[in-house]
Amino acid sequence: PPAVAVYEKQLQSLGPFVTSFSGGIAGGMAAVSSQAIIVPMDVISQKLMVMEDSVYREKGSAVKVMKSIIAREGYGGLFRGFGLSLFTSLPAGTIWWASYAGVKDLLNHYADPNYPTEAIPVIARQGLVQVTSAFSAAFAASILTQPLDTIKTRMQVAKGKPVFFSPVSVAKELASTSGLFKGLLPRIGHMGV
Repeated sequence: PPAVAVYEKQLQSLGPFVTSFSGGIAGGMAAVSSQAIIVPMDVISQKLMVMEDSVYREKGSAVKVMKSIIAREGYGGLFRGFGLSLFTSLPAGTIWWASYAGVKDLLNHYADPNYPTEAIPVIARQGLVQVTSAFSAAFAASILTQPLDTIKTRMQVAKGKPVFFSPVSVAKELASTSGLFKGLLPRIGHMGV
């Protein structure tokens, strides 16, 4: 029936959107899940990094540091900075995977073994689609989240309470582009690999 044909055609036209959307949702979930593992490891390793040599020799094992954090602060102490880590990793993961899925969906026909070209082997075309998709995703995620990452880093390294901790001051910082994109090229490279 003609109605089914129209429905199927409309459904196929949604493919790139659905692929990008589902990739973004999965990326956001992966970012949250990974931070639940990474943040406690970061907290422990950072405590070890800043220990005096004499204290490190006596109490310098990851297990001892973890036990002392739990004893002093409870399990929540292992997740210090979790919210701040999500501040950048959640949008970056969502954007990266949505972009990757969308670009890969757009380019996938080049990797098809039936694509009319003999000049480039299929495996090379598949690899090129993967690399192009990854660096496109890295570019999009880095450009869109670099200001957030810069603000997060400034908040983490600030001595005392950061001056721009309020939403208004963060908005002012975002409105100013001075320094918000420092380190962008290395970040694109890191996210693309």
